Amino acid sequence: MRATKSLAAALFRGPPYRLWRRGARYIVSVKEFIHQALDLNRKDLLRQLEGLSAEELAWQPAPSSNSIAFIAWHMARVEDGWVQRVFQRQPHLWISDGWAKRLGMPEEMRDLGWGYSKEQLASFDAPSLDLILGYSEAVRRATLDFLERWDPDGEPVEARAPWGQPISPQDFFAQIVWELNQHGGQIAYVRGLKRAEIDAEYTGPLAPSPGG
Repeated sequence: MRATKSLAAALFRGPPYRLWRRGARYIVSVKEFIHQALDLNRKDLLRQLEGLSAEELAWQPAPSSNSIAFIAWHMARVEDGWVQRVFQRQPHLWISDGWAKRLGMPEEMRDLGWGYSKEQLASFDAPSLDLILGYSEAVRRATLDFLERWDPDGEPVEARAPWGQPISPQDFFAQIVWELNQHGGQIAYVRGLKRAEIDAEYTGPLAPSPGG
């Protein structure tokens, strides 16, 4: 059995799945897979944001392009909105935990960073890196708490996605992993453009650090 085949079956047909590698068999639940995917995304994001100045965070490659600060903020806003509002029918941490006030931004749950115009992007007041990371860390803790309490084998949990269709927690987690990986790649790309450098030795968050 090929690992990629069994992995795909797990994600779309439910836990647990069998992952074969070099003759050894591992049993991994979908929740464990999701948790690791989120952890790897977080580890990669922290690496890409490390050491960036305020000027680098706010830099736009073009007037219609997002800055690194905007992308990182948008990633946290989307995750916050999905977990808190869509599935738990609760206010976003953005409001309930006071993050909007701390970042000096409007207490508006509908503003997740979608569909901004050039003018809105130009006027976006990039928060400090500490505030962005603090908010995204709080959001991630809440996401992992929701993941821990969710029972894939229990009663079906259905919600309605922002585009109007019903969505399950399984589909949500597939969507959010895709969303975070896409935007994480954008941050790495903008960082490389700004610094005119390539992180050639970096092969992903699972690989050991150079010299480690």
